[in-house]
Amino acid sequence: MAALIPGLSGLAVSLVAAHPMHTSVTELALARDGQRLAVSVRAFADDFAAAAGAGDSAASGYIRERLVLTDRHGRRLALRWEAREARGDALILRLSVLMPAGLAGVEARNTILCERFHDQVNIVRVTSGSRATTLVFTRGSGPQTVP
Repeated sequence: MAALIPGLSGLAVSLVAAHPMHTSVTELALARDGQRLAVSVRAFADDFAAAAGAGDSAASGYIRERLVLTDRHGRRLALRWEAREARGDALILRLSVLMPAGLAGVEARNTILCERFHDQVNIVRVTSGSRATTLVFTRGSGPQTVP
């Protein structure tokens, strides 16, 4: 619900209440050949812009710092920026990564927007063929192994 605050010259300024949920949803989908992982991050556009700033370079850097995938040998996988798409009040960020060894032993860590909201919840859905797994990250969560 919006609140009205009397402004100068008797004008009223409407303040839109912030959304009560602090969530992001990340989808990791392994291609059929098992060589490429498509990454899609969905977050509230206003929250993301406040945290990451404007532009693809800023968004890409922010995501790469907070969405970390490592292979079974502990090597960080290099996320490649693909695109940004606005959809209503959400922002969809698309990245990809080469996965020559598949998902076996991959660890994920997702701290997107955790520095801004104490109640941030980041859901990561991993799909490979007909198999799907959901990982949940909150502030303070450590890495989780993709089963």
